[in-house]
Amino acid sequence: MEKKEKFKYNKKKPEFKENKLEFKKRENPLIEKTSDEPEAQERHGENRKIPKARKNVEMKICGIHACKMLFDKRPHDIIRVYLTDENIKDFNKILKYCSEKKLAYRILSSEELVKVSESNHHEGVCFLIKKMPSQNYQEYLKEKIATGKTGCVVALENVQNPHNLGAIMRVCANFGVDAILLSNTEAALNASAYRTSEGGAEWIKVITTDNFEKAVQGFRASNYKVLTTSSHTGKSIYEEKLPEKMLVVFGSEGNGITAPLMKAGDKTVRIPSSGNVESLNIACAASVILAEHWRGNKN
Repeated sequence: MEKKEKFKYNKKKPEFKENKLEFKKRENPLIEKTSDEPEAQERHGENRKIPKARKNVEMKICGIHACKMLFDKRPHDIIRVYLTDENIKDFNKILKYCSEKKLAYRILSSEELVKVSESNHHEGVCFLIKKMPSQNYQEYLKEKIATGKTGCVVALENVQNPHNLGAIMRVCANFGVDAILLSNTEAALNASAYRTSEGGAEWIKVITTDNFEKAVQGFRASNYKVLTTSSHTGKSIYEEKLPEKMLVVFGSEGNGITAPLMKAGDKTVRIPSSGNVESLNIACAASVILAEHWRGNKN
């Protein structure tokens, strides 16, 4: 059986030329960029933040599962790769891809990667990537009508905590949710949300809107059942089957769903409980409701 050739990286300490990048002395060797690497890649050096002009189209993500899933789903959106020595073996395929496509990649210490990724939770890997563009709700609904495919969409009103968003995206991916509707456009682009989603963000379409209530009404006009959620009122999610084609709305943990949006829903549902605690974390609540939707509609 033919042996697969392992990707070899350059262990020789590179000679740095004047390219406006600042490098510190390292114990670990760096992988040099190839001589014909596009000059455009030099605009992001170690310890530098993404320029404001590029923040709308580029971002840094970190975390092993998040980065691997991005490579599986859209490798063409990778701009630059940073790794620690410990992750070279696990990311061998990605390094080979970078070499073939002449993409920049570097091996850094964990401390250096903290500065590059701007996170203490980088897990030994950081990608600079092109952002996945979001859709508006009209585009999304037009696409669904054209394909005839429908399903569950999660709407998050004023949910701005990136860790909650990432956890919800992970839950949504697990239970086959198609998209998330957000009233806060910046939350969808946060690197912390990507890492917390553990790769789930790559499976979920992101819909953003400046008028959340109007977007919800747009889904309702397209025959989606709009379910609002509450910790203390409404029907139990176990009383009747949750509709397959539904938009389920969650509000912020502090304030819940706003009154106008509660009135705009077709039905309010709740998760029955012992009452020993006031409510569940929003990601936990989403898990319970989406699991029940999956159970009732998976066939």
